[in-house]
Amino acid sequence: MPQHEPDGLTTKRSPGELNGPQQSRLRITCHYIDKLLSDAEHILHQATSQSPFPRYIVDVTPAQVRVIEDYTRRLRAQLLRALDWQQLKPKPPAIPATRAVLTNLAFIDIAVEELRPSYMRGSGAVPEDAVDELNGVVHELRSMIEGMERYLRQELGTNLESRLQKLEQTGYDVALFRAIEQIVTRHGLVEFRLRIASLASRMEDDNLEVALFGRVSSGKSSLLNALLDTDVLPVGVNPITAVPTKLQYGPSLRAAVTYGDGRNEIIPIEQLAALVTEQGNPGNLRNVVRALVEVPSRRLKQGIVLVDTPGLGSLARKGAAETLAYLPVCDLALLLIDAGTTLNEEDIGTLRLLYEAGIPALVLLSKSDLMAEGDLHRAVAYIEEQLHSELGIAIRVHAVSSVPAARVLLDHFFERELLPRFEEAQSLREASVARKIGALRDSVIAALDTTLDRGEREGPQPAVAPPELEARLRLITGEIGELGTQLDHAWLELGESPQSVIDRSVDRAISWVRSNPNRQITALQLSEWIHDVVQELLTSRLEQMRTAMQRAIEILQDVAKGLGSVEAPSVQDVETILREVPRFELAALPAETSAGKWKWFGDGVVRSAIRSSLVKSTGPMLKKELHLYGYALRQWSDQAIRKMEMVVNSYADAYRAQIHRIGGLSDLTTDLAQVKSDLNLLRNWSSAENSGLAAKRA
Repeated sequence: MPQHEPDGLTTKRSPGELNGPQQSRLRITCHYIDKLLSDAEHILHQATSQSPFPRYIVDVTPAQVRVIEDYTRRLRAQLLRALDWQQLKPKPPAIPATRAVLTNLAFIDIAVEELRPSYMRGSGAVPEDAVDELNGVVHELRSMIEGMERYLRQELGTNLESRLQKLEQTGYDVALFRAIEQIVTRHGLVEFRLRIASLASRMEDDNLEVALFGRVSSGKSSLLNALLDTDVLPVGVNPITAVPTKLQYGPSLRAAVTYGDGRNEIIPIEQLAALVTEQGNPGNLRNVVRALVEVPSRRLKQGIVLVDTPGLGSLARKGAAETLAYLPVCDLALLLIDAGTTLNEEDIGTLRLLYEAGIPALVLLSKSDLMAEGDLHRAVAYIEEQLHSELGIAIRVHAVSSVPAARVLLDHFFERELLPRFEEAQSLREASVARKIGALRDSVIAALDTTLDRGEREGPQPAVAPPELEARLRLITGEIGELGTQLDHAWLELGESPQSVIDRSVDRAISWVRSNPNRQITALQLSEWIHDVVQELLTSRLEQMRTAMQRAIEILQDVAKGLGSVEAPSVQDVETILREVPRFELAALPAETSAGKWKWFGDGVVRSAIRSSLVKSTGPMLKKELHLYGYALRQWSDQAIRKMEMVVNSYADAYRAQIHRIGGLSDLTTDLAQVKSDLNLLRNWSSAENSGLAAKRA
């Protein structure tokens, strides 16, 4: 008999063959039975689960569990035979395990968020003395969730072994690093994974970043173009906006920009000037944060990266410590002084800022081709003498030029000064990484030692009670985590406060008028007062970040001391986090005002006149600029806080795990013989002797 399908089609069927819906029901039922069997397996293995909230009382012995598992295997085999009878096969899985785990982590993150005091207050008032630690609990859990998510999204997709193989030819002790990673994996010491990933990235980054500083029209862009034998950077009398432009090696010429909202965009090289120059992008209205240009230059191929920076201007002249935040993160600075002008306060201020930031600097006298040889020697000697007099440091000034006829000066500078410093930086970087690998080894040894102590004997107790140490970690984790929320509110307020900025700028103008009643207030003065007011509002928040960071480092060092750990963070680990703060720029100067003629009518009238002039010439522009600036600050501080959290959590997680081991709270099952073997390997490590042994043990 022909079989009638639901859609009206008539098809032939084989003997014993079910119709389509019946086959679908058979497949679904078998699938459902298998799911129930999986649930039963989970129930039976509850005894070996690490869950602190077991759902079932396991009332079967291991031998009985094995019998039930045998029945389960036979039942599953029978399900497959039933499907095979109808020539059906189980559908292959469609959902990657990582996606399913990430989905669960997203729901876990939502649940953790609802532990915040602001949510808890829905169940009653939260005691004040519990708020900080409750925030700490939230951020502790979130740190671990983020670590797991980071591993799933990034590290799981990368092959650390292949990365290490590429580093075999470097000066790093890759064999020891590989052995540490294998031991960490073997014993489930996930608290060290973040530091392992960070160290691997550090070893792969062998660049030397050289930043160029100088006044407007000092010749930075022309010099960089000449050095790389290219014309990629725009040149001219217009200043570059607050957009650092980085040049690094690439197989072909191309450019990319990053905006304040985090977007990255590849652009034609011809469009670069429209985004990084004052003429093309006045006041940086397009909110460009940085630009990157890849150049196929042999001088960049070894790993030298050149950065064309905006001038520091009035910030350099003030020389205030808080202006250090505007400096880029770099390994070496080149300060250009125009041979056609003279050394001024801005040049000296910039150099002072660089030395206060711990950035080594070289001074270049650009456009040296404009001077006769005798005049050039006298100019170089004069600048060296003045810098020594002002700063108390001996600095050699190098004469250079971007003009083809005088290019030999630039070539000599590159070969004699930059290349040797690149090689020196490499050796310093290798020594730093070696120290970090050694400290990581000591921390892993301490973790394994504690595990062995708990397994075989009672180990020494820390000087401070474990609960107190953990409470300290919880407090700083919460403090750094909450800092991001506080800064978001602060930047939003700054971005929406043009009237407050104008009022405070007028206060400065009034003070100046009192001392200079017959002089006109220039547009440049008004602009500088506005910039000063914005910087003052910014400085208090930067100090808040700096204080929180220093406090976190101090507490981590105390906890490390309490645990007897040799590895602890230092201020140097985070000193560059508060760098590269976005600069505030006005798209145009305010209108000049002659307030002196109103002085006879008193301060009130003078204030009103100055304020009216500022509001009229600057109000709408200032409102827009502050809004963009507040947004750029939010993007920057989000990244800075994430870096701070990574530093804090990379150590805090290791200390927390160590506290749990000491207190016998660790849930890791341990092969003590393997622990002893790995301890012996790390304690007696010799790169030459053990690199082969480590490879065999992998």
